[in-house]
Amino acid sequence: MTTPLLDQILYNPKTLSVRFQPIFRISSDVHQIVSLEGLIRGPARTHFERADILFDYVRRKHAETAVDRSCIAAISKVVADLPPDLHINLNVHASTLGQNPQFVDFFRHQMQNLCLDLDRFTLEIVEHSPAYNVPGLTCNLRALRDLGVRIALDDVGLGSSNYRMILDCHPDFFKLDAFFVEGVSRDRERRAVVKSIMCMAEEMKATVVAEGVHSGEDMWVLTEMGIELFQAHILCPPLLPREVRAKGFLPVQNAGRELLRQTPSLVSRCAPRGADSLSMKQSV
Repeated sequence: MTTPLLDQILYNPKTLSVRFQPIFRISSDVHQIVSLEGLIRGPARTHFERADILFDYVRRKHAETAVDRSCIAAISKVVADLPPDLHINLNVHASTLGQNPQFVDFFRHQMQNLCLDLDRFTLEIVEHSPAYNVPGLTCNLRALRDLGVRIALDDVGLGSSNYRMILDCHPDFFKLDAFFVEGVSRDRERRAVVKSIMCMAEEMKATVVAEGVHSGEDMWVLTEMGIELFQAHILCPPLLPREVRAKGFLPVQNAGRELLRQTPSLVSRCAPRGADSLSMKQSV
């Protein structure tokens, strides 16, 4: 008899596989990796190996809380084997934080049992439902911050990651959705949206992360606008844990280096000096 997918995820953690994608700081005088985002893939050789299909299924089953815990447990076990100076981003649904008053205790115990410092972690808040328990969410966020955990808001500008969510979460990082990043070099209205988000972040003492940059031209424009943090396949795709462990650094992919070279002014601003890779020096 076939085991239901949810049972596989919740009771057999080996069905989940972990990837890490770096977040880069790129500016005129600094080129470094500031964090790794832990990502989950579903059972291999199934449609659910794709994260978007997997989590769409989870949401339709209203199983966000249980699956968020399973994903955090799976990623944190891998993190325990990584260098201790790596900062890690983890995803969690706003509904999980809003409806689960035990989440903070779970998170603290999970990390303490693995001897992982809590201040290494940033929780990225994702939400695809317009309704969530605001008092429960804000209470859990306050407790997480007291532990040294930082908060990021994912997909800013789309769906439920709107002004209300920004005020409720007061994030340390605004992760600008790729929809507003792609084509920003050619689209004045997209640049206006990016500027408005940057202005909000500055007023709230937060930092903007640009996700999903696809071209050197877009990266050049974003750096000229003042964005320094980037997460994109052209810089580095998600890596298997063994690839992270095997390297003392994480290389910028060849395709990413080539895109950075396409614009001379972008090269002088973004290209690492005297090396083919970005350093693993941490920025906290």
